[in-house]
Amino acid sequence: IFSGPFWAVTAHRSGLIAAKKSCRHPLGRRDSKTATSLGVALIDKTAARRGRVGDITAYRRRSSMAARPQTRKRSRLTLCVGLAVGLALFFYLMSGSPTDIVDERTPDYGKAGWRYLTIVDAGSSGCRAHVFRWRPAPHGVDVDPRHPNLKVKPGLSTFESHPSDAGASLKPMLDFVLNEIPEDQWSSSPILLKATAGLRMVAEGPREQILESVRDALAASPLKFDDRKKGARVIAGTDEGGYGWMSVNYLLGNLHGDAEPSDFVGVVEMGGASAQVTQIASKQVPEGYGFSFVMGTKTYKLYTHSYLGYGLEQAREKLSAELASNRKSVEDPCLNDGFKRPEPRNDVYDGHASLPVTGKGDAASCRKVIESALFSLRGSCAYQSCSFDPNVYQPSDLASGRLLAFENFYYTGQMLGVPRPDASPRDFGTAATEACSMSWSALQSSDIPRDGSGKEETNKLCFSATYLDLFLEKGVGVAPASTVKVMQQVGEHGIDWSLGAAISEASSLRAKEA
Repeated sequence: IFSGPFWAVTAHRSGLIAAKKSCRHPLGRRDSKTATSLGVALIDKTAARRGRVGDITAYRRRSSMAARPQTRKRSRLTLCVGLAVGLALFFYLMSGSPTDIVDERTPDYGKAGWRYLTIVDAGSSGCRAHVFRWRPAPHGVDVDPRHPNLKVKPGLSTFESHPSDAGASLKPMLDFVLNEIPEDQWSSSPILLKATAGLRMVAEGPREQILESVRDALAASPLKFDDRKKGARVIAGTDEGGYGWMSVNYLLGNLHGDAEPSDFVGVVEMGGASAQVTQIASKQVPEGYGFSFVMGTKTYKLYTHSYLGYGLEQAREKLSAELASNRKSVEDPCLNDGFKRPEPRNDVYDGHASLPVTGKGDAASCRKVIESALFSLRGSCAYQSCSFDPNVYQPSDLASGRLLAFENFYYTGQMLGVPRPDASPRDFGTAATEACSMSWSALQSSDIPRDGSGKEETNKLCFSATYLDLFLEKGVGVAPASTVKVMQQVGEHGIDWSLGAAISEASSLRAKEA
């Protein structure tokens, strides 16, 4: 339903291969242009040069055949001069071709004006380093969305009992970053670590000790790390939501200064520990719910909120704890009939000693217990309009704009065959009914997950699909039959909030230099 261009940059680690402007995309704007491929232009350029050499040779043949016989001395002189000129011209033209191919297909990013910066996404399961290239542009900055990245495990939150070891765990990641950036740019290339919900949930004392260990490791590297506090910190949920929105709309070409308000796309990110909802602000938002940034000469103002504890994994933990409360055993309607976990496992109930669990496999009951445990918070709305939580402001028109849902919306939808890219809450509900109704043995022998991944997570699918259905309906306000875009990439580029963080940092660096 959305059409128009977006910039897609095809690159590899050693350089830029081609850039082209695609004419249509489901989430782009409505104008249409095309740009010539650098690769095609390069081939044409080389062919033209070789063509000119061929024309000169053919001309000589025609001239020599048409000419009348002259004296032998004059003929030899003419032939020698012609050969000399021809050879000189040939070597002059051809000597440039190999150099041009290298320079244009694999440019030196330092010479081309590109700079480097690294964003480390310190999530609950690990730290992923994203090495970005950027340069100033008329609309603000250009950031190459296709970039090398590496994840190291475990997540920083696992160092709660031994925080001094956190920094050393990043060494393989730092070695990778240094290998991706030219050595002469190390000292001018910033590295920033931004921790999200996983570390937010660690107690303040151990959390700060973990961050100090990380800061020591980053400061000891040859990369630019000037501000210890800002360079490695836990970011607010509003930052995470804002960066995700920036990433999506940058990939769609909406941040080049000429977009209309209706062009922007709101985003719903379902992580493991938290969920973020972000949309362009149509009016002033209360303090704590806004995110703004400057791109070129334009200022963008967003509404955003992060629901800590409402990521897919933490929501499951909350429900499990609720079901286990004051019980000696658990009958879970969100686990398939026949599923049994007879022995206690401390990692299941978020600190609660788990109980023997038996699956019941009932979609309607699963929906009911999730809604009761997670979406039935009581109280009067503290703002003009609220979400399912009466203490959380949410614009009444949040779901009226275009929305893109990613991360676990995409992965769960892919595993269960939910229609994509257009999916409704009802589609997730239908998938939940199918997943919940199957016995555990039938599910194990079925073609689910349909994306070809392993069976390790199949016991979570009944809950996941039901929860995502309810989050879209109750959390965002999407009508059951209304659709959102469920995607994990725009064109060939994956959606990740780290791109938005890189755009924000590059814009800040450019502003300081202006």
